Amino acid sequence: MKSPTLLFSAPDIAGLHLLIEHNLRHHGFNVINLAEYRLNTGYPSPAKHFYAKWRKVVHRDKATAKRLKGQVLQQKIAAQIQKAGGLDYALFISAEQYSSDLIRFIRQNSRHGAVNYQFDGLHRFPNIFPLMGEFDRFYVFDAQDRKQYPNVLPTTNFYFDYNLNRQPAVTTDCYFIGIHDPSRAAMINALADYLTQQGLRTDIYIIWKKKERQARAVYSNPRIRLMKQPISFVENLKKARQSAILLDFVSDAHQGLSYRAFEALGYRKKLITTNAEIKKYDFYHPNNIFVWDGENFNGLAEFTASPLHELPPEIYEKYSFGNWIKYILDIEPHQKITLPET
Repeated sequence: MKSPTLLFSAPDIAGLHLLIEHNLRHHGFNVINLAEYRLNTGYPSPAKHFYAKWRKVVHRDKATAKRLKGQVLQQKIAAQIQKAGGLDYALFISAEQYSSDLIRFIRQNSRHGAVNYQFDGLHRFPNIFPLMGEFDRFYVFDAQDRKQYPNVLPTTNFYFDYNLNRQPAVTTDCYFIGIHDPSRAAMINALADYLTQQGLRTDIYIIWKKKERQARAVYSNPRIRLMKQPISFVENLKKARQSAILLDFVSDAHQGLSYRAFEALGYRKKLITTNAEIKKYDFYHPNNIFVWDGENFNGLAEFTASPLHELPPEIYEKYSFGNWIKYILDIEPHQKITLPET
């Protein structure tokens, strides 16, 4: 039986699109990685490049550059679709970087249409709004977005499930990595201080692109390590799987659950999070997830010392990438993924 061909694209964030491609191939898809072609695509000609720059500077128009690059990209993708013998599915993750013309072309050439998953709050990337009608289905992970825009569909993030049998040894107690965000900096520092006082081994990284001296005025705990650039998603997953507890600090930008929550679930880790919305999900268990209010540490020492509670197998399956991709593409059988009511 011929493997289905899926065209997919995701933002080039620390190699995320390559990790997703690997997991798609693990689940039997022949993959055309649109992101890889986009990164190596220029303008139709030097004159068109100059025109796009002129439009951007004089008229603050970024759409022209997107459209012109999309024309070149479309030619490349058309050749890949023909080489693959046709296209079965098209999946975009945060498609605002593409023109409507390119999305429409891909959708028309896909046997099962095209879908988009917006893995950040909709209001953070307003350029996606004019494109929402170009997709057969449009998914969001934030229940607030689902409530505000009734035509979108619910889903969550997921955990990568292609190498679950290769569980590395645990070498640290608590792990976190994240970009500096003023809304959560004080909480990160306070929790790091508490965990250090409890004698726990911490592996905490903050991506800070300014001078280190400025950072230490915010992150005074010397065990918080500062980085200029993020590590790759592959390295991040390796560190997560080597830790007993994952730390998660919700951003003011959305209330949806981060990848960290699902990594903790899939890799059988404990989770300390400031996102109280997690209590509304079917995988929440107080032995596995500690919801911290950012101030009170009561009960945290007991939580870190207690054993992990094993959940029903169908819960782990539900939030795996394997089920997620079948749900998103409407391939049976799959478990439906929903969001809690707000």
